[in-house]
Amino acid sequence: MTDESGEAIFFEGQALGAEAPAEALHLAGREGVDLVSAAPWNDDMATARADSESASLEERFDELGVERATPAESEILGTGVDSWDEALDGGLRSGLLAEVAEPEASSGGQVLLLHLLAGMRRAQRFVALVDGADGFDPQSTPPALLEHLLWVRCRSSLEAMKCADALLRDENLGMVLVDLRGCEERELRRVKSADWYRLQRLVERSSAYACVLTPKAMIPSAQMRLELAGQLGIEKMDASLSELASDVGFEVLRKRTREREGFAQLVQRVAVG
Repeated sequence: MTDESGEAIFFEGQALGAEAPAEALHLAGREGVDLVSAAPWNDDMATARADSESASLEERFDELGVERATPAESEILGTGVDSWDEALDGGLRSGLLAEVAEPEASSGGQVLLLHLLAGMRRAQRFVALVDGADGFDPQSTPPALLEHLLWVRCRSSLEAMKCADALLRDENLGMVLVDLRGCEERELRRVKSADWYRLQRLVERSSAYACVLTPKAMIPSAQMRLELAGQLGIEKMDASLSELASDVGFEVLRKRTREREGFAQLVQRVAVG
Protein backbone atom coordinates (compact mmCIF):
# COMPACT_ATOMS: atom_id res chain seq x y z
CA MET A 1 0.00 0.00 0.00
CA THR A 2 1.28 3.52 -0.76
CA ASP A 3 0.31 7.03 0.25
CA GLU A 4 -0.33 9.98 -2.08
CA SER A 5 3.39 10.61 -2.51
CA GLY A 6 3.98 7.04 -3.61
CA GLU A 7 5.85 6.07 -0.43
CA ALA A 8 5.19 2.59 0.91
CA ILE A 9 3.19 2.31 4.12
CA PHE A 10 3.84 -0.57 6.51
CA PHE A 11 1.81 -1.63 9.52
CA GLU A 12 3.39 -3.19 12.60
CA GLY A 13 2.63 -6.92 12.84
CA GLN A 14 1.45 -7.18 9.20
CA ALA A 15 2.18 -10.60 7.65
CA LEU A 16 4.44 -10.71 4.59
CA GLY A 17 2.55 -9.87 1.45
CA ALA A 18 -0.70 -9.04 3.28
CA GLU A 19 -2.71 -5.89 2.66
CA ALA A 20 -3.37 -3.60 5.61
CA PRO A 21 -7.03 -3.72 6.70
CA ALA A 22 -9.13 -0.84 5.43
CA GLU A 23 -10.40 -0.12 8.93
CA ALA A 24 -6.85 0.55 10.07
CA LEU A 25 -6.72 3.68 7.90
CA HIS A 26 -9.68 5.21 9.76
CA LEU A 27 -9.35 3.83 13.27
CA ALA A 28 -5.58 3.59 13.78
CA GLY A 29 -4.49 5.31 16.95
CA ARG A 30 -7.89 5.08 18.67
CA GLU A 31 -7.49 3.29 22.00
CA GLY A 32 -10.06 0.78 23.22
CA VAL A 33 -11.48 0.11 19.76
CA ASP A 34 -11.45 -3.12 17.80
CA LEU A 35 -10.23 -2.17 14.31
CA VAL A 36 -12.49 -4.72 12.64
CA SER A 37 -15.84 -4.16 14.31
CA ALA A 38 -15.28 -0.73 15.94
CA ALA A 39 -16.72 -2.26 19.14
CA PRO A 40 -15.34 -1.55 22.62
CA TRP A 41 -12.33 -3.71 23.38
CA ASN A 42 -12.53 -6.40 26.07
CA ASP A 43 -10.45 -9.37 27.20
CA ASP A 44 -12.49 -11.97 25.30
CA MET A 45 -12.15 -10.06 22.05
CA ALA A 46 -8.43 -9.57 22.66
CA THR A 47 -7.91 -13.28 23.24
CA ALA A 48 -9.93 -14.30 20.19
CA ARG A 49 -8.17 -11.80 17.95
CA ALA A 50 -4.73 -12.85 19.22
CA ASP A 51 -5.54 -16.51 18.61
CA SER A 52 -6.73 -15.87 15.06
CA GLU A 53 -3.73 -13.67 14.25
CA SER A 54 -1.34 -16.25 15.70
CA ALA A 55 -2.96 -19.02 13.63
CA SER A 56 -2.83 -16.98 10.42
CA LEU A 57 0.83 -16.08 10.99
CA GLU A 58 1.74 -19.72 11.59
CA GLU A 59 -0.02 -20.71 8.37
CA ARG A 60 1.77 -17.96 6.49
CA PHE A 61 5.15 -19.02 7.88
CA ASP A 62 4.44 -22.62 6.89
CA GLU A 63 3.59 -21.50 3.34
CA LEU A 64 6.87 -19.59 3.14
CA GLY A 65 8.83 -22.55 4.46
CA VAL A 66 10.05 -20.64 7.53
CA GLU A 67 11.49 -22.99 10.15
CA ARG A 68 10.47 -22.10 13.70
CA ALA A 69 13.03 -22.70 16.44
CA THR A 70 12.03 -25.16 19.12
CA PRO A 71 12.97 -24.09 22.67
CA ALA A 72 15.38 -26.31 24.55
CA GLU A 73 14.00 -28.68 27.16
CA SER A 74 13.80 -27.04 30.56
CA GLU A 75 15.98 -28.23 33.46
CA ILE A 76 15.65 -27.40 37.16
CA LEU A 77 18.50 -26.21 39.38
CA GLY A 78 17.94 -26.64 43.10
CA THR A 79 19.29 -23.84 45.26
CA GLY A 80 20.02 -26.13 48.18
CA VAL A 81 17.62 -24.21 50.44
CA ASP A 82 14.43 -26.15 51.13
CA SER A 83 12.14 -23.12 51.53
CA TRP A 84 13.35 -21.57 48.28
CA ASP A 85 13.15 -24.77 46.27
CA GLU A 86 9.69 -25.59 47.62
CA ALA A 87 8.37 -22.14 46.66
CA LEU A 88 9.90 -22.44 43.18
CA ASP A 89 8.74 -26.01 42.55
CA GLY A 90 12.26 -27.37 42.71
CA GLY A 91 14.38 -24.33 41.93
CA LEU A 92 15.32 -22.17 38.95
CA ARG A 93 14.39 -23.35 35.46
CA SER A 94 16.67 -23.16 32.47
CA GLY A 95 15.37 -21.24 29.49
CA LEU A 96 13.36 -18.85 31.66
CA LEU A 97 14.41 -15.33 32.65
CA ALA A 98 14.39 -14.95 36.44
CA GLU A 99 14.49 -11.69 38.40
CA VAL A 100 15.44 -11.29 42.06
CA ALA A 101 14.51 -7.84 43.38
CA GLU A 102 16.23 -6.56 46.54
CA PRO A 103 14.60 -3.22 47.50
CA GLU A 104 16.58 -2.99 50.75
CA ALA A 105 20.28 -3.64 51.27
CA SER A 106 21.34 -6.76 53.18
CA SER A 107 18.10 -8.58 52.39
CA GLY A 108 19.87 -11.72 51.21
CA GLY A 109 20.70 -11.07 47.56
CA GLN A 110 24.35 -11.99 48.03
CA VAL A 111 23.35 -15.14 49.93
CA LEU A 112 21.15 -16.21 47.01
CA LEU A 113 23.92 -15.43 44.52
CA LEU A 114 26.41 -17.62 46.41
CA HIS A 115 23.90 -20.47 46.62
CA LEU A 116 23.41 -20.32 42.84
CA LEU A 117 27.19 -20.45 42.35
CA ALA A 118 27.32 -23.45 44.66
CA GLY A 119 24.55 -25.18 42.71
CA MET A 120 26.36 -24.72 39.42
CA ARG A 121 29.61 -25.96 40.95
CA ARG A 122 27.80 -29.15 42.00
CA ALA A 123 26.59 -29.47 38.43
CA GLN A 124 30.16 -28.80 37.19
CA ARG A 125 29.03 -26.09 34.79
CA PHE A 126 30.49 -22.67 34.07
CA VAL A 127 28.85 -19.47 35.29
CA ALA A 128 29.22 -15.90 34.03
CA LEU A 129 28.62 -13.12 36.54
CA VAL A 130 27.96 -9.79 34.82
CA ASP A 131 28.76 -7.27 37.54
CA GLY A 132 26.92 -4.10 36.52
CA ALA A 133 28.43 -1.83 39.18
CA ASP A 134 31.71 -3.70 39.73
CA GLY A 135 30.64 -4.49 43.30
CA PHE A 136 31.40 -8.22 43.56
CA ASP A 137 34.03 -9.07 46.17
CA PRO A 138 35.85 -12.31 45.33
CA GLN A 139 37.86 -12.09 48.57
CA SER A 140 34.71 -12.73 50.64
CA THR A 141 33.60 -15.61 48.43
CA PRO A 142 34.62 -19.21 49.17
CA PRO A 143 37.48 -20.03 46.74
CA ALA A 144 35.76 -23.22 45.58
CA LEU A 145 32.87 -21.17 44.15
CA LEU A 146 35.26 -19.17 41.98
CA GLU A 147 36.66 -22.17 40.11
CA HIS A 148 33.84 -22.24 37.52
CA LEU A 149 33.16 -18.48 37.49
CA LEU A 150 33.72 -15.94 34.74
CA TRP A 151 33.58 -12.47 36.34
CA VAL A 152 32.64 -9.69 33.90
CA ARG A 153 33.26 -6.28 35.46
CA CYS A 154 31.10 -3.48 34.02
CA ARG A 155 30.73 0.25 34.65
CA SER A 156 27.05 0.73 33.84
CA SER A 157 23.78 -1.13 33.40
CA LEU A 158 23.84 -0.57 29.64
CA GLU A 159 27.29 -2.11 29.42
CA ALA A 160 26.06 -5.02 31.53
CA MET A 161 23.11 -5.60 29.18
CA LYS A 162 25.42 -5.76 26.16
CA CYS A 163 27.66 -8.27 27.92
CA ALA A 164 24.70 -10.42 28.96
CA ASP A 165 23.40 -10.38 25.39
CA ALA A 166 26.74 -11.70 24.12
CA LEU A 167 27.21 -14.30 26.87
CA LEU A 168 23.77 -15.84 26.38
CA ARG A 169 24.84 -16.78 22.86
CA ASP A 170 27.72 -18.88 24.25
CA GLU A 171 26.63 -22.50 24.61
CA ASN A 172 29.54 -23.26 26.97
CA LEU A 173 27.93 -21.37 29.85
CA GLY A 174 25.43 -23.06 32.13
CA MET A 175 24.28 -19.86 33.83
CA VAL A 176 24.41 -16.11 33.26
CA LEU A 177 23.97 -13.98 36.39
CA VAL A 178 23.47 -10.24 35.96
CA ASP A 179 23.89 -8.09 39.07
CA LEU A 180 22.39 -4.61 38.66
CA ARG A 181 21.82 -3.87 42.34
CA GLY A 182 24.52 -1.21 42.58
CA CYS A 183 23.63 0.61 39.35
CA GLU A 184 22.19 4.12 39.45
CA GLU A 185 18.44 4.38 38.99
CA ARG A 186 18.74 6.85 36.12
CA GLU A 187 20.90 4.32 34.25
CA LEU A 188 18.45 1.52 34.86
CA ARG A 189 15.62 3.64 33.46
CA ARG A 190 17.56 3.89 30.20
CA VAL A 191 17.24 0.15 29.64
CA LYS A 192 14.31 -0.19 27.24
CA SER A 193 11.57 -2.79 27.47
CA ALA A 194 12.63 -4.06 24.06
CA ASP A 195 16.09 -4.84 25.47
CA TRP A 196 14.58 -6.99 28.23
CA TYR A 197 12.34 -8.88 25.80
CA ARG A 198 15.29 -9.51 23.48
CA LEU A 199 17.20 -10.89 26.48
CA GLN A 200 14.25 -13.12 27.36
CA ARG A 201 14.10 -14.51 23.81
CA LEU A 202 17.82 -15.29 23.95
CA VAL A 203 17.32 -17.14 27.23
CA GLU A 204 14.42 -19.17 25.80
CA ARG A 205 16.54 -20.31 22.85
CA SER A 206 19.37 -21.42 25.13
CA SER A 207 19.73 -24.20 27.67
CA ALA A 208 21.24 -21.86 30.26
CA TYR A 209 19.87 -20.50 33.51
CA ALA A 210 19.51 -16.72 33.60
CA CYS A 211 18.98 -14.64 36.71
CA VAL A 212 19.06 -10.84 37.07
CA LEU A 213 19.44 -9.20 40.49
CA THR A 214 17.81 -5.76 40.58
CA PRO A 215 17.21 -3.05 43.23
CA LYS A 216 13.47 -3.27 42.57
CA ALA A 217 11.05 -5.22 40.38
CA MET A 218 11.60 -3.74 36.94
CA ILE A 219 11.94 -6.41 34.23
CA PRO A 220 8.71 -6.62 32.17
CA SER A 221 9.73 -9.90 30.50
CA ALA A 222 10.74 -11.71 33.72
CA GLN A 223 9.11 -15.15 33.81
CA MET A 224 10.09 -15.78 37.42
CA ARG A 225 10.28 -12.97 39.97
CA LEU A 226 11.28 -13.05 43.61
CA GLU A 227 11.31 -10.05 45.91
CA LEU A 228 13.49 -10.29 49.01
CA ALA A 229 12.11 -8.93 52.26
CA GLY A 230 13.62 -8.01 55.64
CA GLN A 231 17.27 -7.50 56.50
CA LEU A 232 20.04 -9.67 57.84
CA GLY A 233 21.44 -7.95 60.92
CA ILE A 234 25.06 -7.59 61.97
CA GLU A 235 24.57 -10.38 64.50
CA LYS A 236 24.44 -12.78 61.54
CA MET A 237 28.00 -12.00 60.41
CA ASP A 238 29.42 -15.24 61.80
CA ALA A 239 26.55 -17.44 60.64
CA SER A 240 27.11 -20.06 57.96
CA LEU A 241 25.76 -19.65 54.44
CA SER A 242 23.00 -22.19 55.04
CA GLU A 243 21.98 -20.49 58.29
CA LEU A 244 21.80 -17.12 56.54
CA ALA A 245 19.68 -18.60 53.75
CA SER A 246 17.11 -19.94 56.21
CA ASP A 247 16.64 -16.40 57.58
CA VAL A 248 16.04 -14.77 54.19
CA GLY A 249 12.41 -13.79 53.67
CA PHE A 250 11.01 -13.47 50.17
CA GLU A 251 7.85 -13.37 48.11
CA VAL A 252 7.35 -15.10 44.78
CA LEU A 253 5.62 -12.47 42.66
CA ARG A 254 5.71 -14.34 39.37
CA LYS A 255 6.34 -17.96 38.62
CA ARG A 256 5.92 -19.53 35.22
CA THR A 257 6.69 -22.88 33.68
CA ARG A 258 7.52 -23.62 30.09
CA GLU A 259 4.94 -25.55 28.11
CA ARG A 260 5.71 -27.82 25.18
CA GLU A 261 5.14 -25.02 22.69
CA GLY A 262 7.62 -22.81 24.52
CA PHE A 263 5.09 -20.36 25.98
CA ALA A 264 5.29 -19.49 29.67
CA GLN A 265 2.27 -20.11 31.89
CA LEU A 266 1.62 -18.24 35.13
CA VAL A 267 1.44 -20.59 38.10
CA GLN A 268 0.92 -18.79 41.41
CA ARG A 269 2.09 -16.21 43.94
CA VAL A 270 3.80 -17.36 47.12
CA ALA A 271 5.05 -15.48 50.19
CA VAL A 272 7.73 -16.99 52.44
CA GLY A 273 9.26 -15.65 55.64
